[in-house]
Amino acid sequence: MKYICYLLLFSVFIFLQGYQFSIGKKQTLTFFPPLPIDQISSNLILEETFENIALETNPQAGNFYLEYAKNHNFQLEKDIVRKGATAGRFEIRKNDPQIWGGHRSEMSQAQSTTKKEGWYGFSQFFPTSYTTDATGEIIAQWHVQADEGEATNRSPSNALIASEGKLKWMLRWDTDRIMENGHSDGLIYIDLGTIPKDKWVDWVVHIKYSHTNTGVLEVWKDGKKVIDRQNLPNTYNDEKYPYFKFGIYKWEWTPTSSQKVIYYDEVRIGNENSSYDEVKPGAN
Repeated sequence: MKYICYLLLFSVFIFLQGYQFSIGKKQTLTFFPPLPIDQISSNLILEETFENIALETNPQAGNFYLEYAKNHNFQLEKDIVRKGATAGRFEIRKNDPQIWGGHRSEMSQAQSTTKKEGWYGFSQFFPTSYTTDATGEIIAQWHVQADEGEATNRSPSNALIASEGKLKWMLRWDTDRIMENGHSDGLIYIDLGTIPKDKWVDWVVHIKYSHTNTGVLEVWKDGKKVIDRQNLPNTYNDEKYPYFKFGIYKWEWTPTSSQKVIYYDEVRIGNENSSYDEVKPGAN
C-alpha cells in the first residue's frame, strides 16, 4: 500500500531515464520536489536520526525521500540503535518488486539541496547474518545528475559497496561536457577492509566535487582517515552536483543469497562551511 501511495504522490516527478552501472544493470533516475526552506538551518542541510515515529506510516515524513516497495523494506528499529531511541532498518528480498531498475530500500537527498562541496556523516550496522557475493550491493552512493541531451547510462561518481566480504569505495570521473555513453575516463576501487559485523561503523565523507585536478575526497571510517585524495578528479563534468542516497541497492542476485538487512543511524549532510565534528555520528 505504501508503494502505491508513493507512486501516486511522486509520479509527476519521475523522468523515465536510466543510468548504467558498471555491472550492466540500470537504475532509473528519479526527481524529487524541493524541501521547505525551514528544514535547512546553519551549516546542516539535512539530518535523519530516525526518531520520528511517523516514518513507520509515512515514507516521506523525514528529511530524506524513501524509496521502497514493501512494508518490510523499511522499519524503525528499537533494539539496534547508534544513538537515541530508534534507528532505520533497511531490508531487501530477492522476490521483492523492483524499483527504478533494481531491488532497493534507500533514502535519498533531494536534488535541489546539492552543493559543490559537502560533508556527510552516517553510521551503519551489519548483523552477523549479513552475507555478500561477487555481484555485491551499493550501501551508500553519490548519484550523478545527467545534463540535457546527455547519456544517462552512467554509474554513480562515488559509491560504498559491500562485495565478497569486504567494503569497497568505487570512484569514477569524466571530463566530457556531454557524455555519449556510460564509460568514464577514470575508475578505481579502494579496499576498505573486511565488513565489520554486530557493531556500528561510523563514516564521515568530505567531497569537493570536480572533474579536474581540483577535487577533494576525504573519507574517515571510525575516526581513521582511509581515503585522502587532494587536487584530483572525483566526479563527472555535469552542471548539477551528485545527491546522496543511503540504504541498500542490489542490481543482481546470486543463488547464494536472497535477503539483505542493514541498519542506519545518525545521518547528516552539511554544506561547504560544515565540518567533521558537525556531521559525525553522535555529534549532537
